[in-house]
Amino acid sequence: MARRAAPQQTEKLPSPTARHATPAELRSIELKVPEERSDFDLLKLYVKKQSADAFETLVTRHRRQVYNFIYKMVGKAEAAEDIFQETFLRVIKNAHTYTPRAKFTTWCLQIARNLSLDYFKREGLRQHVSIDASPNGDDERSIAGLLQGSDPQSGEILVSRELVEEVREAVTQLPDNQREALVLRMYDDMPYAEIADVLGSPEGTVKYWVHEAINSLARHLERRGLK
Repeated sequence: MARRAAPQQTEKLPSPTARHATPAELRSIELKVPEERSDFDLLKLYVKKQSADAFETLVTRHRRQVYNFIYKMVGKAEAAEDIFQETFLRVIKNAHTYTPRAKFTTWCLQIARNLSLDYFKREGLRQHVSIDASPNGDDERSIAGLLQGSDPQSGEILVSRELVEEVREAVTQLPDNQREALVLRMYDDMPYAEIADVLGSPEGTVKYWVHEAINSLARHLERRGLK
């Protein structure tokens, strides 16, 4: 009786990285209007042609989001700027390994988060993550957005300084995972799937953390007679 041939296993090929860009791809990218070049396009130009302009465009494109995220993590402008610079030094060092499986910003935020956590360990500090920290000091709008579930239009809501302080204090009492997930969810209304990528946790777990964080804050305000 003839033996049945064992099923062949299909080898899974690795996802292409920026260093796999071909000369034809690079020519196609260079023909694009600069604004139409994707983040992956820009990384290919940087990795294969050492294009400083391409990398500068990446930094400019994502500076606000990455810096603001770091600032929310550490709460200090000088430390945030140092971590921001180190984040993009890491991006430079590892640009050739990037694959478009995750958004470029998600990849940057993963690096920035790890560097921020290293900062806390190095300085012997407790993780800071703040729901209202903003380089512009717009605490009241951030707090109002949290309480209303979305950012309010200017002038629609007045939030007392007492309430701002109460919410700030309540946020500091949340477990680190809940606090961090809540900040990311509030920050530009980041989708849960992206938060999961940044935190390295399942999406369902992230949703649970955010839900528990909001419930904890609501209970705190109720106890204080502020909600």
